[in-house]
Amino acid sequence: MSDARTFRYGKIREVCSSYRCGRLPEEAAARGLLFTAWGEPDRVSNGENDDEVRVVSFVIAEGGPKRFDHVRRSKDMGPVHRTVARFPPGRMVTFLTFDRPYGPLDPKAQICRSDREACFPSEDLPL
Repeated sequence: MSDARTFRYGKIREVCSSYRCGRLPEEAAARGLLFTAWGEPDRVSNGENDDEVRVVSFVIAEGGPKRFDHVRRSKDMGPVHRTVARFPPGRMVTFLTFDRPYGPLDPKAQICRSDREACFPSEDLPL
């Protein structure tokens, strides 16, 4: 990328794909969280197929190889997938993706880093 803060990410699902660019902030907007893209359905809901619609989220967290996982998992939540990226001049961040069912979740459901220094709700979080 053109500088130490610019990134590009893509979402590829069975019925759609999208690509976007973004910029890492100078400082985390919330403890350990740099960027969130929440609540993008993987298909259009027509009211009859809600159980087939999955909502895909993308998060960039500060730091490197620490593991993230569900602390209290809502029913039918997908796994947390992660990869570590190194930005110049050596800044490490973790890219996370996870999917969940369309509709409301357990409001106590969270995803946390293994050291519990960064936690966030499984449902949409305005940042």
